Amino acid sequence: MQPTTERPIPDKAKIAVAYSISGDGKLTAIVYNRTSEIMVIDQTKSFFVNSDGTSTSYYDPTVRTTSTTTTSSSTTGASLNLGALAGAFGIGGALGTLASGINVGGSGTDGVSTTNTTYVADLPQVSLAPRSNGAMSKVFHVTGLGASSMGDMEALHTHLNEAQSYCRFSVCITYSVDNGKTFEKLVTDFYANSMVIVPIQHKGKVNDALRQVYAAKSDLLYEPWWLLHFNSNIPSGVRNMTQGVLFDYQ
Repeated sequence: MQPTTERPIPDKAKIAVAYSISGDGKLTAIVYNRTSEIMVIDQTKSFFVNSDGTSTSYYDPTVRTTSTTTTSSSTTGASLNLGALAGAFGIGGALGTLASGINVGGSGTDGVSTTNTTYVADLPQVSLAPRSNGAMSKVFHVTGLGASSMGDMEALHTHLNEAQSYCRFSVCITYSVDNGKTFEKLVTDFYANSMVIVPIQHKGKVNDALRQVYAAKSDLLYEPWWLLHFNSNIPSGVRNMTQGVLFDYQ
């Protein structure tokens, strides 16, 4: 349930989760332990269900490695005077005098390579201290949400209900506040209630298109989360504007 100023998260709520969605549709879940007990989060039983129905666990048993190689070297060498070499071959005169002022260097390099490997693995369960918070271990991309998805849609959709939505997804967080004896689930369902795409009819008339967006959805800036994307050809221009965090609690 999304809290509001008039209806804040009640004091008796044990858990609250804040969901941040970036402009490119990446979702991050931050869990708040609102109790005076240690909260255990079971990542093997916590899931992200994408808009295409794919369920992915927050726990990934795969061990990932990152390797960094550092090489150090030292150079040693000696020089040979060409004048001595010319004399050895019986070269005299002007050429021998010229060669006596030229040195040719020879060198050798010794190198040592050191490779440092970092192993990263998920924990099946993680704990949160009383009255603390922490981000879940994965960031997921929501299919159909974000600036990159807008180019595939041409229709104007406003004020859709959950059944009509083009993008529905959910997150399940499984947690315990009795040291793992019993677990509870907080399941949060999301859906996009609007999609408004207005083409720019003439060069430089971005504001005209933006006014049409506001006319089609006058409550845009009052939504708990919204995204404005400008399909601009200016490399340094602002393309995405996002605002809002979605909450749920239990």
